[in-house]
This record gives sequence, structure tokens and C-alpha cells, in this order.
Amino acid sequence: MGGWVDTVQYWSDGSQTVIDSFQDMGARDSALAMFRAAGLGESFVNSLMSSIDNVYNTNLMPTEGQILSAIYNSQAYKERFKANEMIRARMANGKGRPGDRLLTPKEYIDLEESYKTVMQDAGMPTGFYDQQEDFTNMIAGGVSVAELKSRVDTAFEALNFADENVKKALKDNYGLTTSEMVAYLLDPTRATPLLMGKQGVNEFGLNDRVGLQKTYRAADLSGTQRRLGQGDSKALSEEIVNLGMEGQAKQAFGQAAQQADDVRRLGALYGDNSLGFESVVRESLGLQGGTEAGRKRKKLASKERAAFSGQSALDRTSLRRRKDA
Repeated sequence: MGGWVDTVQYWSDGSQTVIDSFQDMGARDSALAMFRAAGLGESFVNSLMSSIDNVYNTNLMPTEGQILSAIYNSQAYKERFKANEMIRARMANGKGRPGDRLLTPKEYIDLEESYKTVMQDAGMPTGFYDQQEDFTNMIAGGVSVAELKSRVDTAFEALNFADENVKKALKDNYGLTTSEMVAYLLDPTRATPLLMGKQGVNEFGLNDRVGLQKTYRAADLSGTQRRLGQGDSKALSEEIVNLGMEGQAKQAFGQAAQQADDVRRLGALYGDNSLGFESVVRESLGLQGGTEAGRKRKKLASKERAAFSGQSALDRTSLRRRKDA
């Protein structure tokens, strides 16, 4: 027992003598070699030892089939190849899907490695769909390597259609890479924790799913400012998102961009550099400081009308009269 084979000599008086003893664990060694070859590593192989020893303790000369049966029914094996158990239970309940089948250890490991390669090639953040638990869910769900790659490619394609100014705002203002945004498009719930800490934990830090969504919306507004050639005020974008005014903001941006140069010239004439694109936006949307900016703009415009006999500094002809404009 326990793998030991004894050769015993029996004497006529009923006594016996063990004349040879050796341990035959050939079936065990063969099974373990198979699992090592499948790429499962020593730690998993060692976790199977108790199941194998139990077979040898209850069988004189167990076969490789008996050893494998004990392994396949062990808790260690069921946990490592959990997707197989989920598929098995599904089929047993009459809920099998087309293509459902139990994978051999090597097929299972190869599929996990293929999943991992797809994610690594796409530059996904570490910890995003590269863990055993992730692979379990994908295998149990029947997700092929081709389907996973298609999902990743689709997310990249969707982001590629995004405005370059928006992507640059995401990178410059929040430190987000293209791959990190692709991860978010694939699975916001899983991606968000991985993006935590890229900014401080604040209203627009990446501390939760809502925060990340706000970050993208703010970057979208910043991208619009860049596209209109008006720089990028991260604070202005975040303030607008926080107030839920994105719908009105883009129209206000467009109108402000048309007035910005003339308003800046007006301010420059009277030594006030606070007037410009942002001040017009704040006035238009009624944001903090907007009322004061509007009052100041109107006051300077009134002063110009008086100085130029009713012609405002916003009139390009009058501005040309001033050499410092």
C-alpha cells in the first residue's frame, strides 16, 4: 500500500519474511508529467499530491486511469479548471450551448495564453482581463480568441474616430493613454479601479465610474476649445460638467470663439487681460465671474463708443486707428 510493493517469503511454520521492497509510483509519475507538460507548473502539480496519495493508500497497483479520475475529481483540479465545471453543470442541466465541450488541460492553458496575448498586444493596463478568474469567465462564456480580439479592435476603432483634440485633452489633463481609454470602453466597471490614482482623489479624479465618465465629458469640452483655437481651460470644462451644462456649452463656445479676438483687443486697449474667450463663455452661460466679466466688457465698450464718436472698439475700423491694438 502507499505505492510500496513487498515480496514476501512464507515458511512452513506460518512465518513470513519480506525479502524485497520497492515503491512503484509509475502511474502517479506519468500523470504528473502530463500536467507539467501542459504548463501547469509545480505549485499546481504539488496541490494534486494528496489526491494521488489517497488512491495509492486504497489500491494495491492503481492504473493511470484511476489516478487521473482521482485528479479530475479533486478540488484542486476543479478550482483550476473552473470553467470546465461551469460548462459541465450547464450541460447537465440541459442548458448547454452550441460548441460546449470540456477542454483538456493543455487546450485550457493554451486558450488562457491566447487571451493574455490579445490583451498584451493591445497594451491593456496590467490587471485588466489578464487574471485566471477573467479567463474562467471567458472560457465558460464561450468567448473565442477571435471574438475577444474583435471586441478589442472595435473599441480601438471607436476611439480612433474620437476627435484628436479630445484624446489629447485626456492625455494632457488626466494622463490617460489610448489603451486605458479602450479598456474603459470594453468594461468600465473593471477598468475604473485600474485607473485609480492617476489623479488625486477628487471630483474629477479617477476614483469611481462616475468620476471617469465626468473626466471624459470634461475632456470632450476641452477638445472643443482646442479645436476652436482657444487653448484649453481644464477648470472651465470641469466646472461646466459639474453643473451639467455640456448641452449649452458647445454652442456658447462657438459664439465666444467668434467674439474672442475682438474682446481681447478691447481689453488690451485698456490694460485688462482678463477679457477673452473664457470670459465670454462665463458671461454667456452665467458661470461664476460671468456677470462681472459682462459688466466689465460693456463698460469698456461704452468707453470706446465715447472715444470714437459712437464706434465701438469691437468695430475693426476703429481698432485700426489704434496703433497698439
